[in-house]
Amino acid sequence: MSDSIRIRPATPADRAVVTQLFRQSYPRLLPDYYAPDTLRAALPHITTAQPALLDCGTYLVAQNDKGDLIGAGGWTDTSPARGVASAGEGHVRHVATHPSHLRQGVGRRLVEAALASARAFGVDRMNCMSTLAALRFYRSMGFRDVGEVELTLAPGVHFPAVQMVCEL
Repeated sequence: MSDSIRIRPATPADRAVVTQLFRQSYPRLLPDYYAPDTLRAALPHITTAQPALLDCGTYLVAQNDKGDLIGAGGWTDTSPARGVASAGEGHVRHVATHPSHLRQGVGRRLVEAALASARAFGVDRMNCMSTLAALRFYRSMGFRDVGEVELTLAPGVHFPAVQMVCEL
């Protein structure tokens, strides 16, 4: 399957289909790892594509040979939590795979492309705020755990995650 995956930069025109991807992916993949009340509060905040991310040039989408969007993810040189980053550091951002395409290499291809892009920009350390569901995946990509964090998605809305890092 992974040979027929096409990776390209996202554009603002992808907003509706990326949002649809998030809304199909996260509600299906996260319930085994998070309490129902946590998901009820968090999902409205994590299932909408961010216009600035779609327009940054380093956020990517994956399409199958039919042109269907089956994954999205990328990186930025700004932290999703603090908005600033140290020189040479990047941040993996909002990686998701359509549930019907899990374990077919979509996420791996997206993260590999994001890491290659980051290296080309001079990034030598990539950070990631992993969901609890994606820990094994990021570990398999060479990331190591730094520590548990609680992301504030909105006032009173907190989402457990694991901060991870990978030296490029």
